Amino acid sequence: MIDTIKLGIVGFGRIVELIHLPLLKQLPEIEVSGIFDVTSPRLALAAKRGFATFSNLEALFASQIDAVLIATPPSSHYQIATQALRKGKHVIIEKPVTLDANEAIQLKVIADQEGKSVSVFHNRRFDSDFLLAKQMVAEDFLGDILFVERRYHTFGSGASFGVKSFHQAWRNEKAYGGGALLDWGVHLIDQLLNLGLGSCVEIHASMKNLRWQQGEVDDFVHATMSTEQQVIMSMDINFASNVPSPLWIIGGEKATLQIMSDREAYLYEKGKPVRELKMEEYGKSGVLSIYSSFANCILNGGELAVTLEEAIETMKVLDKIRVCAQQNKELAHGNFVLGSTV
Repeated sequence: MIDTIKLGIVGFGRIVELIHLPLLKQLPEIEVSGIFDVTSPRLALAAKRGFATFSNLEALFASQIDAVLIATPPSSHYQIATQALRKGKHVIIEKPVTLDANEAIQLKVIADQEGKSVSVFHNRRFDSDFLLAKQMVAEDFLGDILFVERRYHTFGSGASFGVKSFHQAWRNEKAYGGGALLDWGVHLIDQLLNLGLGSCVEIHASMKNLRWQQGEVDDFVHATMSTEQQVIMSMDINFASNVPSPLWIIGGEKATLQIMSDREAYLYEKGKPVRELKMEEYGKSGVLSIYSSFANCILNGGELAVTLEEAIETMKVLDKIRVCAQQNKELAHGNFVLGSTV
């Protein structure tokens, strides 16, 4: 039995530096034992930070690591995860788990064959705005839920977040798995599915590439979904909006919840003054459970905070959104678009 997990990291980008490493430093049961990156400057930086580095992925997998964090562009997730599992490593993957549900399902087949654990870094499950929304739904503050609106509006795709020594604008290119749906839609759908309002049974969707020369991928996505509990849920992503927009509007038979940000939320009840709600600081400590549960799963057989099965369900919805949006595009005639149901 091991008492410390030796973790290898594939991809030493800014997301690893700013998000993953600060979390890992809080967990003595996980030791970062090696880093691989395709660029020399990033490997040099990792070495400067005191980490063992590998210029060859096979060499990393052949080392004494027990598990692998995959933090590369989405198009490479499936291939690298498959290699890691076949080499007997547990795997944790940055979102999205893969490019589509079929790849994710196949990944589970391989993980089961190898007897290894796979988790996915769905960190937005632990954001304060989502946890408030989930609490208000679960504790019946709103009554029977009628609709849920989830928005993410921002200006730009976030491509500048990429490191210059690799390919900074990869988030704007299909070949790397860029686009609003895979970048932020995966977060929003994961949140919506975790509200406990049932699985999606009907989807209408539209995906657009806005004409502002910010890449070839989708930067405007709208989807409307009906759940098995007859709740209408909508998701709206706009990478070209400078206007503040509510993150959430959730309507029930008794009241409506509006969440403006991770610090501002209001409850509206008919005939009563608007109530400002206190936002708890959940996010920073909560997201640590992704890694702590991953470690506990490997060391003690515990349950994962984010399972591969959950990630598969999210990818299934994303796939349906893509199919529906494509069908709408093909059926478009002039200014009139025929809707379709998936």
